[in-house]
Amino acid sequence: MTAFPRRSRLRGLEEARAWLAALGLGAAAPAPAAPALDADLVVERPLPAVLTARRSGWAVPAEATLGASPYGPVPLPGLRLVAAGEPLPPGTDAVLPPEAGTEAGPWVEVTASVAPGEGVVPASGHLAVGQVLARAGSVASPLARLLAAGEAEAMLPLLASLTPPGLALGPVSAPAIAGLGARPIEETVLGHGPDGRPALSLPADPAARLLAWLALVPPPGESVPARLARKLASAAGLTDLVLVRLAEGVATPLAAADSPSLSAFTLAAGWVEVPPASEGWPEGASVTVTLLPPAVLA
Repeated sequence: MTAFPRRSRLRGLEEARAWLAALGLGAAAPAPAAPALDADLVVERPLPAVLTARRSGWAVPAEATLGASPYGPVPLPGLRLVAAGEPLPPGTDAVLPPEAGTEAGPWVEVTASVAPGEGVVPASGHLAVGQVLARAGSVASPLARLLAAGEAEAMLPLLASLTPPGLALGPVSAPAIAGLGARPIEETVLGHGPDGRPALSLPADPAARLLAWLALVPPPGESVPARLARKLASAAGLTDLVLVRLAEGVATPLAAADSPSLSAFTLAAGWVEVPPASEGWPEGASVTVTLLPPAVLA
């Protein structure tokens, strides 16, 4: 099962970037040329097909957690830990962080409340059937092909082909950084794999997986100034990566940092990074947008 990193152990995003930079990996080969499409590239099945965990943690019925706190834990029977990407057990509709529950015999003492739908992806929440990712006659970009792959594991071959050969995308047996203090990519792990090579283990949620790879691996796209179209709330203590649409110098957030979707990537020009010391920015605030890297747009 996926490891369950606890917030107190998470490391900074810049620390992860520095660790990768110190490897001196160089550039990856460009994506192989793809032929023009004979037909529209269309989503053929919903992703996910059922209610699925967006993050690892305790699957809970949200209503049962009402009033739970560290000073007044609520004991709940029959809870279990789920990994990101795993269907939720029957009768549950939210996922609590791992540190919000402590096993006590047949019970789990829950120390935080959660709203219905928090920490989960509804059916079709990433991609809906019939959504067009690229038009007939065009050449599908690597990004469109990644979105068409949909499932997190199905993305890996193309992501690996765009990754410098000195870095493996896969399991990490000797972690150097076991989790990042950055939403939604907390479950990213860096270190060395079973063969001793530097390795990067990406989150299991497909949107978080793609955003983690974009933020860490390829040379970054251009940074451009913009103004926020609306207020952007953030979680103090964590870096938030928020996908945005960009038009005439105005950046519009496409989703909250803890709930990105693959659909948002079809509209995104890039993302903004809200630093850990900030609780967000007001409408009209000046921000820096990191554009999607050329590696996925060519």
